Order: sequence, then C-alpha cells, then structure tokens
Amino acid sequence: MLLNECIESCLVVHYPFFTDDADVADVIASMREGGLECVPVVHDGKFLAMLTLLDLLPILQSGKKSRQRLRDLKLEQSGCIGRNEHLFDVFSRIGSFRGALIPVSDEDGNYVGVIQKGTLLEKITTVFHLGDVGMTLELDIPAFELKLSEVIATLEKNDATVLSFGMYRRSAESDGMVVSFRVQTHDLFRLVKNLEKYGYSIRYTSAFFTERADELREKALEFIHFMDM
Repeated sequence: MLLNECIESCLVVHYPFFTDDADVADVIASMREGGLECVPVVHDGKFLAMLTLLDLLPILQSGKKSRQRLRDLKLEQSGCIGRNEHLFDVFSRIGSFRGALIPVSDEDGNYVGVIQKGTLLEKITTVFHLGDVGMTLELDIPAFELKLSEVIATLEKNDATVLSFGMYRRSAESDGMVVSFRVQTHDLFRLVKNLEKYGYSIRYTSAFFTERADELREKALEFIHFMDM
C-alpha cells in the first residue's frame, strides 16, 4: 500500500453518524446500544463536530427528557482531513481531533467517513520501524558538522542498515543537533564502539543485548578491551 493511499484504504465509511437535527435522546440511546464513545455530527452533508459522551454528560446526569436536538448543544466545530491527503501531511493534526476518530471529507468537503487514530499511529510505527525490528541510536552532532550522508555512510560501512532517522535541536539556545536513527545491526555494541573511535558523541542507544546475563556482558566488555590493546 502506498502512503498516499493510506487514508483511503483505512477509511471506515459505515461508521454511525448523525445529522445536527437528530434528537439528543435518540442519539444517546444509539450510542449506548452501540457502545460508541464518540460519533460524527453532520450538517448538510458537511462534517460539523465530533460528539462525545462528555458532551452528553450534563444531560445524562440531569435525567432531562426534553426533546433537544444536537444543534441545541452548541457543539465545538472542528475540521476534517481529506481522503486524498498524505499520511505525513495529516499526522501533525491528529492530536487536534477529539476522541479516537478522525473525520474525513472528499474533494468537495462532503463527509465520507472516519479513520481510527490508532490505525494511523500503527502505520507510522511501521513506516519508521518503531517496533521490535530495529534499534535506536542517537548522536549529538554540532550543526556546522552535520552531514547526514556522511553519518549514514559511516553506519552502513559498519554493517548497519539505516531504517529511518529524524533530527531535532539539542536545545532552544544551542546550535547542536541530535540525530536519532533506527538501525538494524548484528552487533550494536561494536557499532557504538566504532562510532566513538570515529569521534561521534553517542547520546543514547538501545540496550546492547535483548537477552543477556551480567556475565555475558562482562565477557563482551573484556573482549572489546582485549581488541583495543
């Protein structure tokens, strides 16, 4: 699946939604029956707001039986993502959507369905290899010395495969950059030691051994020490 097709492929078109003229009591009953924590509210075919149980809590607590409509609740309006948008372009906006759902619209702005936030987070985890298949290596590099091509070439020269990487400024006042890599390597310990020999400042690494006893670690350290002599 191409990433620019991710939203389209993850779209849930049959998820329940309500128009803003729906009766609040009926909506509450439907949400309870379906075990729904949040539902989209639509006006004239356009997404209006995401209705959550928290919005309905005052009514539930009061026990009022008045025939209110959803539009009477003055729900906070929110936007959508486009079904043709790229996963990377919408990722920074995920946190702005209430609840566990993200509403999706078509090119004309009409509501077409929802995507589960967890689905997009899982996809990002897969793309950047944030699961168990990789290890994390973080380098502290002065900005004026930062040449990613050279760093990646050094990693690959030491039998490491770069799965993904990202960078951020060390602090607001500093010009130094921290570069985080997800890598695959048969010997992370050796890779780290070699990078230190090349003059790289190691800020963080994953655990060297996923299944290790203290004596195994000591033997490895002794071996590295012997090789350095």
